[in-house]
Order: sequence, then structure tokens, then C-alpha cells
Amino acid sequence: MAQLVAYTHETPDAVLVDRARSGDADAFAALVRRYERPLYAYARRMLRSADEAEDVFQETFLRVHLHLDRFREGAPFRPWLYQIATNLCRDRQRWWRRRPQVSLDSARGGQPDAPTYADTLAAPDPGPDRLAREAEAAERLENAVARLPVKQRAVFLMARYDGLSYDEISKILSIPVGTVKSRMNTAVNSLLAAIQETD
Repeated sequence: MAQLVAYTHETPDAVLVDRARSGDADAFAALVRRYERPLYAYARRMLRSADEAEDVFQETFLRVHLHLDRFREGAPFRPWLYQIATNLCRDRQRWWRRRPQVSLDSARGGQPDAPTYADTLAAPDPGPDRLAREAEAAERLENAVARLPVKQRAVFLMARYDGLSYDEISKILSIPVGTVKSRMNTAVNSLLAAIQETD
């Protein structure tokens, strides 16, 4: 009779990966739970869409499941996971660039007197909290991050939001650590300039 193993947040990734490779579904589920929130949040910030981020998260772990046998034993798991997610985000952004975009300020149905798409998405009663200084600052930062070139945005999000080291980011993106630092520096300077322009 198989022995039930309880995995905790202290169980190392390497142990979970090794056991998942040998068919332990609980070990794989523990990996998914461990990275669900940070990986989804990373994809959400990269793509600015909850639905797209959910798709990327699911596809990332589908690929992990299908290709665990290719994962190099002894290598850190997190950089490999983020590399898969980053590549999927890039693929989706390339796909969007090839598709026509509809402005939220355009009238629905092409009728001049019709409400805009933005009007239909607006909350019926935004309330005073929406106008609070913290919310405005957060929105400005989010917009500024979204305008960064993809290469700089990926480095910034991984470092600032996901807490990855420059060395891990270097491995994920297959670039030298010096390039990671350079992209991070450029991203931070661009964000500071963008935020100061609106103050």
C-alpha cells in the first residue's frame, strides 16, 4: 500500500520536482500551489489581462507537466518555470500586435451617439476612494510599467514584484547578469521619468 506523503511549504522544489517526475501527483499539485499566486500575478502584470494571465498560468504548468523529463536534475526550478511563462507572455503579445485593436473611446456599433466601450466598462458608482492619491499613483505606475518595452518590463517585474535575483533572471532570459542590470536601470529611470511627468 502506497504511503501518503504530506508536502509543506518547506519541502524544497528539488524534492517536489523529483517526486513529480516519478509520477507523484501530490508533489506536482504542491508545486502548482506554491507558484500559483506569484506566477499568475507576474503574467497579469505582463499582459494586463486576468483572463490571459490565467491562460498563461495554466499553459505554463501544462508544459511543465509534459516536459518534466527534460528538466535538468539539480537545476533550480523557479527560473525554468518563469522562463516558460515569459516565453508564453511574449508569444501572446506578438499575437496581439498582429491583430487590429479597438479603442475603448470608440462608440459601440459605430454609431456616433452610442456610448463608448469605456462607458460600458465603467463602474456605476466609482466613489471617492477611486480618486484617492494612492490609487492614482498606483495607476500611473501600472500604466508606466505597461509602456516599458517587453525586455525591460520582464526584468522589472521579475525583480521588483516576484523577488527574483539578477542571477535567476539572467538564467530565465538567457542573458548576462550585466544585461539584466542594464535593463533594470533603464526601466527604473523610464518609470521615474514617466511618473514625474504626470505630477
